[in-house]
Parts: sequence; structure tokens; C-alpha cells
Amino acid sequence: MDHKGTSEVRRRIAATAAAVDAGTRDTRAALAWLGGQGLLGQATAAPGGPLTGPVALVRDVAAGSLATAFSVWSQTMVLEYLRCCPTPAATELVPALRAGELAGATALAPAIADLAGERPLPVQAERDGDGWRLTGRLTWASNLFDDAVVVAPARTTDGGRLVALFRLGAAQPVPAPPLLALNGTGTGAVELRGVPVAADAVLSTDLAGFLSLCMPAMLLLQTALAVGLADAALPAAAGNLTGPNRTLVADHQELTERHAEVATRLGALAATPDAATRAGLAQLRLDAMHVAADAVRLESTAALGSGFRADSPTSRRVREAAFLPVQAPTEGQLRVQAGLTPTAYRQPGSRSSA
Repeated sequence: MDHKGTSEVRRRIAATAAAVDAGTRDTRAALAWLGGQGLLGQATAAPGGPLTGPVALVRDVAAGSLATAFSVWSQTMVLEYLRCCPTPAATELVPALRAGELAGATALAPAIADLAGERPLPVQAERDGDGWRLTGRLTWASNLFDDAVVVAPARTTDGGRLVALFRLGAAQPVPAPPLLALNGTGTGAVELRGVPVAADAVLSTDLAGFLSLCMPAMLLLQTALAVGLADAALPAAAGNLTGPNRTLVADHQELTERHAEVATRLGALAATPDAATRAGLAQLRLDAMHVAADAVRLESTAALGSGFRADSPTSRRVREAAFLPVQAPTEGQLRVQAGLTPTAYRQPGSRSSA
């Protein structure tokens, strides 16, 4: 899963990881640099094709900074949405998004909850001539920089659903309160008060079909976030397995094997995403998430007191790992998608039920 510039990408991203974590620097410069290197998005038009390049990039960036990788994930997902549903209004935005000159914000979490019957979509779309006007509040989106392209779902007055894109300049972004690890990612809420959406800015009127088309990319790229975090945590832990910490060597070996197995599955499914099932993808992301959490826990254990410094890479990765279970689809939603029950679910490599 290597690609040109892998080591340079990780080095550059890691150099600003602490500042992004603290919120003294945001991820726009990283998006612009990656775009300038031609690493954002895909040039191919057909959905369902290989995702090897984007998955490798997100994994590599996550090893340097999961927060920056989260921004890259959002940017890549918006490009995937536009690749799958290339309307005229969408197509004209692709060059600027791929160049990293324009930020892409994905706000599809409400769609996952709506289709699962958990809660209705918070944004309503009302007809306005040939187009629509959106009103409501998106409580969570990232890459809310400048005049970002936002992709979000909405419910229509006749009970339908649609997926639309609009520019952030037409809405009112509301900055998030202080967050763990994500302070430099442009994360916050968005208030929509009659935001206009042209007819060709509607990507789909079939919300379930749209999510089904885009979910493989979403879950594979989210898995890459977790695998990349473990890529950094496991070597960091290995450097401290001396003295009394030698009792942790077996734990490190077991985690290394689990990590390699998940990474192999990720690589195989990234090459042929159309061959994956929703349950299989959900289970893969669950497995990767737990490997990452265990790897970060081991790193923190082995680091001893130095890991408690708020400005240490170890403590940053602890904060980053805390985000993985709450990213939509959340851990609970993933367990449902994987067909797991509370009594049947066991983490790979664990000795007790979750």
C-alpha cells in the first residue's frame, strides 16, 4: 500500500501534529500541500473501483497525525461523493478540491442515524422553483474552512430524502468547544437558514442508495485512520520495552500480529472494494479500531511518566484514539452493521466480551 512520497508525507504531517492537536494551527496547509503533490482524490470516474491510493494516503497521514488524517478523510469523502454522483455543479468543484485549494466537509452522520431509525434528519429541504432551500442545524462537520463545500442530507416536506451540496459561505458555521485532538480540523456546527441549493447541486434523492454506494469508501478510509494510528503507536511502544517493561514484549508481539492481519485485510479490500460486504467492512473497522486502542494503551503503559506530558506524542495519540469509536458510523452502529449482539461480540485477540 505504498505510494510515491510516503515517508515525506508522514514526516511533514508529524512536524505539525502537536500544533494541530492544540489548535494553534489548522489543517488547511496540509490539504494544500497534499493537493499540490497530486495525492488527494482519484482521477478515475467509475465508482466501485480500487481505493488503494486514498487508503494508503489516509493511513500514512494518520501515522503522523490522526487529526490531519481526519481532515484528509473528509476531503477524500467529498471527492468520492462527487465522483459517484457527478452533477454539473459538483464536477466544476473537483479540480479545486483535488488541489486542496477548497475544503470539503462531509456531514453524512445524520443520514446514518436516520436510516437506522435512531433520529430524523435535522435539516429540512423546501422546494424553491427548480431547486431547494435548506433549513436546520448540522451539529457536527469538519473542514469548515473559508467557503468550504459541504455535503449533507435533508428531509423534504413530502417525506423524501436528498443529498445536497452547498457552500459554507451561504450558511453560518458555529465553532465547536475545545475538543480532544481535533482542534485544528475546522470542526463545528452549521446553521442553515434557507440556504439555496440549485437543482444540479442535488447529488441524489435516494439517501439509502447513495450511502450504499459510498459506504465502502467511508469504512475503508476510516479503517485506514485506525491502522495508521497503530503504525505510529507500536514502534513507539517497542522503544520502551526494557527493564520491567520486558514483561510487555508478548503483548507487543500479539498486537503486532493483529495489526498486520488487519492491515492485510484492509489492503485486499481497498484493491477490490466492490467485493466487500457491509458486515465485513463494519467488522474490519471494528477490528482496526480495537487494535489502535490497544496499541495506544500499550504505548502509554510503556512510556511511563513521560506519556503523561500533555505535549508528548504519546498523550496526543491517546486523545486521537478516543475519537475513533465516536466517528460515524459509531462503534454501536458498526456492531449493528456487523450483525453482532452484546452477548456474541468479542474483540479479536481479547479474552473477554466487549
